[in-house]
Amino acid sequence: ARGDIARSVMYMAICYGFNHPQGSHNLQLSDSPSMEYAQMGLLSVLMRWHEVDPPSRSEQLRNNSICKLYQHNRNPFVDHPEYATLIWAHSGVEVPLPITSDINGSAFLHEREKNSWINEFHYENKGKDKNEFIEVVVGSSMDPSKLRLLLYNGASGKVYSSFSLSNNAIASVADTGLGYSIYTIFLPADSLQNGPADGIALVEEGNEGVHVIQFLSYEGVIETVEGPVHGLKSQDIGVSESKGSSSKDSLGLTGPSFENFHWTKFVDGASPGKLNKGQNILSQ
Repeated sequence: ARGDIARSVMYMAICYGFNHPQGSHNLQLSDSPSMEYAQMGLLSVLMRWHEVDPPSRSEQLRNNSICKLYQHNRNPFVDHPEYATLIWAHSGVEVPLPITSDINGSAFLHEREKNSWINEFHYENKGKDKNEFIEVVVGSSMDPSKLRLLLYNGASGKVYSSFSLSNNAIASVADTGLGYSIYTIFLPADSLQNGPADGIALVEEGNEGVHVIQFLSYEGVIETVEGPVHGLKSQDIGVSESKGSSSKDSLGLTGPSFENFHWTKFVDGASPGKLNKGQNILSQ
């Protein structure tokens, strides 16, 4: 995948970019590649690939195996995608906003996404699926009427349903008192597909087009063939439900701060319309 390639090249630049023997050029990333001066590129393209194709669970596991069995060091850009921006933000090329991650399965949110994100959902349980919902946290700086959820079928890569957060017929809103509101889309039974590998995208519709805020999946990674996330690869949240789950279970974010949010399974602990157990957000 493109992101895997970008992080491999970044790793090479960090490992072999310094302390070369006298007379050798340091290996660098640049938008003006040169064999003579040991400059690889294009940096702006690599950064874009790194942004749209964040580390998958399989890439994280490969990083673990390579460290343990072969090289005995790690690719830091798999563990901490945000390092790329910290290193190359002042390189003179256009660098995307930083990505944060948690090795155990994170939202992989961009800086902009601190203003809105998918926070919790339930999609499968024992017997007929019920109590299905998707919860989105929206900051005061965002216009919720422009936000839409797109549901993607992993097998076809196509949208099978979509919902506006401003649809009062299926959405409810609760104020956290912290500068964020919680929008919950309550869905009819069997509305969310049960996998393997289905996706949820959160997008912002504006006059200048559609901005993809988040593209998550459960039970595997998917690639799409239509819609705003066409050609992008999802981020698998790393936890899932099953036919043995309770209708009161859910998958959601938890953590003491935004930077430490990670996905977990709440057993009999679904909390639509409320912050999740163990979740803390600072006021805007």
